[in-house]
Amino acid sequence: MGAGNSVSTSGLSLNSLQNCCHASKIVSADVGDRTDNAPRALMSLVYVETDNQDTNGNAGKDATSRSSSHSSMSNRVRGMAVLQTLSTSFATVPLGQLDKNAVLRFRELLHNHGLDTTKWGVNGAKSVEHLFWEVHSQRGSILTGVGSGKLKRVTRLLKIRIIADIFGVDHVLISKIQFMHDGQHILRTQVPLKKLIWKLSPDSPVVSQCDESFYAEDCPHVENWRQSCVAALQERLGLTERTMQMQFEEDQHTYAYHTEDNQPSHGYPGLNTLYCVHQATFRILNPQHVKVACLGLPHGQDFATADLDFDFNFSRRGCEDRMPIGSQLNIWSWSNDKSLLAPKAIGNTSVPSSPSAKNSVSDNAVKLAESEMRMIKRVPLPEMAAEYLVHRDTTGLNRPPSNELWAALDNRSTNWATVRRMARSIMDPEYSLIDFNKDLAAFPELSLYLRDGASVTSSSRTVGDEYQRTVGAFFAIYWLMRTELDGREGFTFGVDKEWVPPKASAVKKGQGTTDENSGAAGNSQHCLFNVDRRVTFFKDAKWDFFRRLLFDAGLLEEVSNHAGQPKKTASGQKQYRVNERRMVSLLALTAIHDIMKMDVLLPTVQPEHAGYHGYAVGDVIADHDHALSYLMDHYPELLPSFMDLDPVERRSVQFTQCNLCFNHGWFVQAEAPPGAIFTKFREAIIQDHKSEVGARDVALYFVHWLTDLAGAEPTPLGGCEKFVIKFPIHVLNSFLRSFKFVEGIAVQTETEVMESYLKYRWTDFSPYLGDPPTGPSAIAAMRLLCMAQANGQRVVEAFETDVPPEDKEVLSLEMARTGCAGQSYSSDLVPPELLKRPAGPAFLIYYGPAFLQAIGSDSIGQRLRMLAEVYRCARELWPESPSQMAACVYVRIDTIKGLSLTDIKSVMMKGELWLIAKHNESEAFVERASHKRLNTFVSNFQKFQILDLGFLTERT
Repeated sequence: MGAGNSVSTSGLSLNSLQNCCHASKIVSADVGDRTDNAPRALMSLVYVETDNQDTNGNAGKDATSRSSSHSSMSNRVRGMAVLQTLSTSFATVPLGQLDKNAVLRFRELLHNHGLDTTKWGVNGAKSVEHLFWEVHSQRGSILTGVGSGKLKRVTRLLKIRIIADIFGVDHVLISKIQFMHDGQHILRTQVPLKKLIWKLSPDSPVVSQCDESFYAEDCPHVENWRQSCVAALQERLGLTERTMQMQFEEDQHTYAYHTEDNQPSHGYPGLNTLYCVHQATFRILNPQHVKVACLGLPHGQDFATADLDFDFNFSRRGCEDRMPIGSQLNIWSWSNDKSLLAPKAIGNTSVPSSPSAKNSVSDNAVKLAESEMRMIKRVPLPEMAAEYLVHRDTTGLNRPPSNELWAALDNRSTNWATVRRMARSIMDPEYSLIDFNKDLAAFPELSLYLRDGASVTSSSRTVGDEYQRTVGAFFAIYWLMRTELDGREGFTFGVDKEWVPPKASAVKKGQGTTDENSGAAGNSQHCLFNVDRRVTFFKDAKWDFFRRLLFDAGLLEEVSNHAGQPKKTASGQKQYRVNERRMVSLLALTAIHDIMKMDVLLPTVQPEHAGYHGYAVGDVIADHDHALSYLMDHYPELLPSFMDLDPVERRSVQFTQCNLCFNHGWFVQAEAPPGAIFTKFREAIIQDHKSEVGARDVALYFVHWLTDLAGAEPTPLGGCEKFVIKFPIHVLNSFLRSFKFVEGIAVQTETEVMESYLKYRWTDFSPYLGDPPTGPSAIAAMRLLCMAQANGQRVVEAFETDVPPEDKEVLSLEMARTGCAGQSYSSDLVPPELLKRPAGPAFLIYYGPAFLQAIGSDSIGQRLRMLAEVYRCARELWPESPSQMAACVYVRIDTIKGLSLTDIKSVMMKGELWLIAKHNESEAFVERASHKRLNTFVSNFQKFQILDLGFLTERT
């Protein structure tokens, strides 16, 4: 391990992460315009990202959610390049250069006015030295009320909303994490901002009273906000003035100014603050331009900036050698949150303390407690961690396809006796989770997750996180196989400190939960968050569907008596036992599945394997599924837990690594035609695996998919939180219902599978709708029912009664196309002309389900007419052709999926248009266009069709 690094079972701190940062030169987007204030060299950062981000948008932004470097807030780790920028308006100051006597007098001033500073500088709060710097050096704030017994901090902020069109949708730039000079970090949702500089004498930043002029929009005592815009964007984003002149356009109509008085400061506990906020909005004119690529455009990627004084190695130095006060690093992201895109109302406001504010403090306390619990829910690293947390020397080693893999696994073997015992015992009441976790050491591949305690995986997590996620997938298998014992409780509620799941009855009575009023954990050993969601999941999850999938995959077998009849329990349920050989295969697959997410282990394509999945000789296979498949196909000796499996089981495991291009959401919501959903899936079965794959192998694929996703949160002792807390239960149940149908793809055509599923969903809908429909509009009606989900019955009724015949005909025809050559739905379910003149391409209306699920108070008939118009215009762009019958075109309606009809009409009332623009031969977007943009399309010879939505403005 390098100096300053440490290993802990509770994860990595920010200090240890910063030791991982290393310099790496890359080209800046603004390199052609570089001046003294232009972006400089870049660094590489590994940083902690958490889910606990406050999005309330309050102006008092000392800290939206603050965490010290020693807290355990993180649940993932990411890596990216960091652009270093130069400050233009103030100098950072090393802590040791502050006048110590002046700081001491300043501290006494605070104490004399009743401020307890013993809690400053710890647990996320800023220090006295920081406030002294802010007032005397940065001059970003002043203190008023000296001698009155109650100090008030006054700070004037310039907030800049930067808006860019990303894939036809407006996004606003926000800072989501800010790393500070002292190792602390702030989780927030903050647009770029700058503290305006006070022009008071350096000797008078502390005044006796809060003058009325301090509240004024044009306060004479600070720098002009408009002139500060350029400096603010140079400081925070490293943009050059020329880039801003050429690519930024101010929306002066959205400028706003307001005040927020007597706000408690999270950064300086106990110190009230007056915030005076100017808010300006700028739109990026051309997000495709190279000069704004440094902002993560045009694709809306995250990026980072740091000022020149930010030192990545500060954690190795003593307290007196900290980074200068004021230095910082920001992680930026693009958000399409409507509350951020909407400008704040103009006007002055005063927001006193209120019960809601107290509730906010309580909520933050709960969030902090929950974030700390995340780390408690992680399993300890195994005993082998010490050996594998360092790199092995590969100097002089030349063993394809990966020296690192050979160094790690050469002469290692799987302890098959232990693995087989795990499989046999997994349903044994006496086989505990502790025993199961201990036995995981039988798989040598798990050591690969511990190769480097500070490296980054291709899923943007530390290897520590990947180990926790893999263990979470193992635990999901353990619990699902034990649903008749303690598996339901473990899957839903996790385990206590003895690794025992709580009883559901105890959880429902409130035992083992967190007191959300105080934010503190109760006296119970087992602390739960999101209790209501957990209880709902426990009650509403389709556990019998889980069991049926395990049975279909061959992991469970029915127990029979001597007469060959199924044995039953006392309650009349069938008895099951584990299929040891099949369970061994699933456990082995889980052990190896994600090891290629560590870039250092990726294999290089050898000459004899040229063209493997499109990779050339010498290419490093970056896709982790393809990389693992490459080892399975050509170097199985590097995967001992795979190599020694039964040949039939090896084939099943290999099938799970196929790139099936299967989007489950498209299927359960009938969003796509069968060809787009299943063609690649079926090709993998027939061509790649020579039809040797059967229904139970498809079922195993889904078992692995489920358990892998169930362990997606790196908190295995907390239960399968990805599904239980973060996944809508009705969506999960829809997936579970659908697996039985998808398994049929091994023996049925794509369209036969889809038709069976649509009929089932119709008969399963509540309230009961009767037998599945027939006639030329039947397929469209059944697809609309699935797409609309809870609105299904209303949408189907509107389709039959409120849609004009010409629009109903369009929907019936286009939604019945299969996208499969030579395939059609049953003749009594589709328009006759489709059978007479089969043609394509078929259309996938991307986000069509969201459009029908966000109806609100809108006319359903008008929404369906809009959908018909989208299909109609798409067909104009892609005329039907028999040669295109097996093709599918994606039509994305991101821009309108969440809009009301009123929102859509308001755009038209402003003189703008809605159109479908053809981006390439397989993709189009619904976009909003001004006449200027329309002219641009014409001049660029871009094909488009204007949506005829005149019916929205017709009087009814």
